[in-house]
Amino acid sequence: MRIQSDSNPSQPSALTELGRIAVGEKVERSGQVVPSSIDSFRIRGDHAEVVHKMYGETINELPILFYSDQEEIVCNERLEIRTIDGKLFGYGDNHTFHIWNDELKKYAVTTTERRPQIKDETVAFLQKNLHPSKAKLIRWLPVLTLRFVIREIPLLGYWQFSTRAVQTTIPNLRNKFDEYKKLFGSVQYLPFLLKVKKVKSNKPGMVYQYPIVDLVPQFSFETAHRLARYLRENPNADASHWLSEQGASSQLPSAEEGA
Repeated sequence: MRIQSDSNPSQPSALTELGRIAVGEKVERSGQVVPSSIDSFRIRGDHAEVVHKMYGETINELPILFYSDQEEIVCNERLEIRTIDGKLFGYGDNHTFHIWNDELKKYAVTTTERRPQIKDETVAFLQKNLHPSKAKLIRWLPVLTLRFVIREIPLLGYWQFSTRAVQTTIPNLRNKFDEYKKLFGSVQYLPFLLKVKKVKSNKPGMVYQYPIVDLVPQFSFETAHRLARYLRENPNADASHWLSEQGASSQLPSAEEGA
C-alpha cells in the first residue's frame, strides 16, 4: 500500500522472512536506553551470521534483488501508530485503516468515509490517562518497508528493512523504486545495491549527522538506456534475462572498488 492510495491491503509473501536490517541501535545514555543511528547496516535474526560471514562485520552496502514488482509486497509505505510500550495499534494508507480491536483480538478495518476522524480518535484513545510527556509521543508516523533477497546468500527467503526517516530515506527509496520501475518496466530480479552512509545536515544552525539509505542499479547508465529501449520494443521480455545475457551486473564496481 501507499499513503493516500486506494490500493488493496498488503498480501503475505510466499517466502520466509530470514531477518531484519536496520541503521540504528539501542544505546544507554544518562541511565536511559535510547535509539541511536549508525552508518552501517545492523543485521538481525537467526541468520545474521551468514550475512556477516559473506560481507564482514561492518556492512555499508548489500547486493539485493526484489522478488516481486508489487509495491505492497516489496516497497510498502503506510502510516502506523503504536502504544506507549511500542505495540502496533493501527496502520493504514490514509484512506483504509486497520485498528486493533481488543474484544475481537484482531485488527478491524475501517475507512475515512465511514469514520472521517479515525486518526484523531485513535490518537486521543491512546493518549488517555497518559502523562503529557508521554502523550506527545503518541502519533501516526509514515513507515517504508523494503523486502528483498540478498544475492549470494544461500538461503531461500527475504530480508526486511524499515525506516521512519520521512524527510530523507523514505522519499529517496520510494521515489527511486518508482522511477526505476517506470524506466525499466520491471524491477523484479534486477541487480541493485542497497547502500547506507551518514551525511551532514546543510540547514543553517544544524550540525548533526544522520544516515541515508540509497538504492542504486548495479549496471551502467548506458546499459539502463539500452534496457529501456529493449523493453519498449519487447514489452513482454524478461529484463533480468536480458541483463544476464549482457553481463550487466558486473559493470558497476562496488563502493570499495570505486573509492
